[in-house]
Amino acid sequence: MGFAVELHFDPQAEMRVRSLWDELARQGIRSLLPLIGSRPHISIAVFDRVDPARVRPELEELAATLAPLPLTFGAVGTFPAKEGVVFLTPVVTPELLELHQSVHARLDALGLRALEHYRPGRWVPHCTVAIDLPREQLLPALEICRSSRVFGSLTLAEIGLVEYRPVRPICSFPLRDPRQEG
Repeated sequence: MGFAVELHFDPQAEMRVRSLWDELARQGIRSLLPLIGSRPHISIAVFDRVDPARVRPELEELAATLAPLPLTFGAVGTFPAKEGVVFLTPVVTPELLELHQSVHARLDALGLRALEHYRPGRWVPHCTVAIDLPREQLLPALEICRSSRVFGSLTLAEIGLVEYRPVRPICSFPLRDPRQEG
């Protein structure tokens, strides 16, 4: 079991990613994500082990200082790993990097160091759409993603902590910067 701090999308963007998952399935490419209980997300910190009771208040406080974050998917890709992962990549903005850095600063202050691939300066922001694909399904999956309607503007609206595989939500908080409220 592992743990991940995830950014979740607003309902409209979440439905666009879920529609892509459905299209992959219709084309015979089964993403395990819906089967393991995952929501569309961008992981910003992953840990082998954490105490959720220590992370929860940090995420809740942080969420109260952050406005929903506009984002755009700009590419589709795959990691050079044997697991067969296909993902969507957001256009990296200063705001996304600042949010990522602030999460790590808070968790580092608690003595919680994320896995290296998720650390500032090493992180590749991505929204996974399929995992554990056999090699022969990677190119068809990439093509289905490339021609999908998932690209365009979307919004990151929540931050949360999950335990995984299978995915078990632990907590989730809406991004709601009080300076942005009227």
